[in-house]
Amino acid sequence: MKVTIAAALVALVVAPSAFGRAPVPSLTPAATHRLWVAEVARAKAHPRRTADASCRPARAIFYAQTDWLRLATTLAANPSPCAQYYVSVPPLAADKTQPRASQASQIRALGSNFHALDEISWNGWSAWVAAGNGSWYDAGVAARQRMATAGFDTSAGDTWALNELSSAVRTGTGSARQNALDFMGGLASDGVKGVVFAAGVPQTGDPSAYKVALQGWLADDAFWTAASQDASDWAQEDYGDVRAYAVAGTTDTQRRDATAQYLGHELALAAANPDTSAVSTPFLQAAYVAFGNAAWAWSSAYGYTAAPVATMEDFVSGQVDAARTLGAPSGVDRLGFAWAPSNTLGLSDSDFATQTGEVLTRIAAAIHDTGVPADDPGAAACAPAWCTTTVDGAAFTTAWQSFGAWSLPGLVFTSAPATFAAGSSVQLGVQIQTDSVPQNASADESVTFSSTSPTGGFSAGPGGPWSPSLAVTIPAGSSTATVYYSDTAAGQPTVTAAASGLAQGSQAETVTAGGSPPPPAPPAPGPAPLPVPPTPSPPVTSPPVPAPQATPAPPAPTLRIASVRLTTAAHHLIVTVKVVRGSAAARGTEILLRVRKGSSVVAVVQLRTNARGLVVWRSRKPLPGGHYIARATIRSASTA
Repeated sequence: MKVTIAAALVALVVAPSAFGRAPVPSLTPAATHRLWVAEVARAKAHPRRTADASCRPARAIFYAQTDWLRLATTLAANPSPCAQYYVSVPPLAADKTQPRASQASQIRALGSNFHALDEISWNGWSAWVAAGNGSWYDAGVAARQRMATAGFDTSAGDTWALNELSSAVRTGTGSARQNALDFMGGLASDGVKGVVFAAGVPQTGDPSAYKVALQGWLADDAFWTAASQDASDWAQEDYGDVRAYAVAGTTDTQRRDATAQYLGHELALAAANPDTSAVSTPFLQAAYVAFGNAAWAWSSAYGYTAAPVATMEDFVSGQVDAARTLGAPSGVDRLGFAWAPSNTLGLSDSDFATQTGEVLTRIAAAIHDTGVPADDPGAAACAPAWCTTTVDGAAFTTAWQSFGAWSLPGLVFTSAPATFAAGSSVQLGVQIQTDSVPQNASADESVTFSSTSPTGGFSAGPGGPWSPSLAVTIPAGSSTATVYYSDTAAGQPTVTAAASGLAQGSQAETVTAGGSPPPPAPPAPGPAPLPVPPTPSPPVTSPPVPAPQATPAPPAPTLRIASVRLTTAAHHLIVTVKVVRGSAAARGTEILLRVRKGSSVVAVVQLRTNARGLVVWRSRKPLPGGHYIARATIRSASTA
């Protein structure tokens, strides 16, 4: 069957109009029709059994910007035995509130495990609401009515796919989250849940600000409680970059792990939430889709995939390997791809038809080959020689490793370490930050400044009065606070800013010898005094008053690892590390955890302790029995 398909595609010559910008059911209509007829006949004559216990269940979800019928038909020619396939159909280009008629039935005809998704355009229906046609809930109800009219059959497994929740929903801007919930509520008003696509970020670059916003979203229990009632599948749009995959001198396992960190970053972050009662965690564990990138060949928008077709085939194979390895705690693998062919490489029409067909065939084979149980569930996607391609200059993006730990807010000095003369003063500033991203206080936050120097002092102004410690307030809605610091003795004191619930910030200052104490602040101006004649008086000599001796600060409690405990649950290895400062739990301490089995490294991760001084790491997949060793090392230089 594979040879027949390839020969048909090579032989076909497609008119240039088939590659126009308007979405079309197939870029190769004649070849697709022939294959579709054969697959429909096979589906009727030999319905596939999908209840075989020896295969690996999956929900394969595809977003198709165009070419949806060829995509579905190619998948049907080589399906995974226990997979349910869902292929989206875009709305009309002229009116994105109108679904395409007569398309869903063609996808369903490929077999009982093939279903059509009606793409519900957020932008199209946003314009409908803005025009005064109704509320967001009304929009969802109207979209479902039009979906039924166009021939989508929910009783046969078809459903809706919302494209897409914007970054405004993630950041909670304005009423974006409530609008999204109202829209989803209307779409699922009859109890039929659907697929939700959420906008993500590219694989390359710094994801710190994105991570902080995502944490805030994951902590919104009200949102996830409502979303879980309406969404069956949650796909974070992860449009991977081939330059962050095809790294020379690396193994398929290394590529798999780097890809899985990106494809599964939202699921990993939800699992790391220190709030064990967070609603988002169990919902994502049941509904999260490891959503990959099969859009070829793009230099932007869908990530970078402007590479030769063989490289793209290798890339989609590696993504299937990573997605199957992620699996799903629910017991059903959820994986899929965005499919959006674009002839940016300037190929002839016939070559473009052939090569896009090869990418589709490779996707189908990789999902099919990994549809059976295995100790390494995704490895078959790389057999016999896939997951080996290289791209010049490619390098892994290691920042996605950080999503395995929840980032905690802390105080960070925004003023540079100061050098000043003894007796003078300098202004210091701190800011609430999470992963270097400023965070506004939700309520007034009291910050206390202190110094390791017994002769240091703090004040709200440059002229004093000076106090060994000083509490200042960061007002709600702000993120910064400033103080003045003075010291009468030369040295290198460490100044600390601390607040309840925030990791403290510390910074070393340099005080040089020389200078004199700053003069006292001048008194406030008032009325001129009346002249008084001088009265002679005998001189009075007072004995010198010794300066008060500061009580030496007690030594700081020792920061240490109190325990490292290994347990198992359902064949997953769980490591729990407890860190204390003195006898109190040490929150926000970064540790490096290494897990080994004999000479083999199982995991190396960086984590931060929660409010109870704990970090908990759980193996991503079940591990075989054996003797495991876990070693934890404190990594926080500011607290160690």
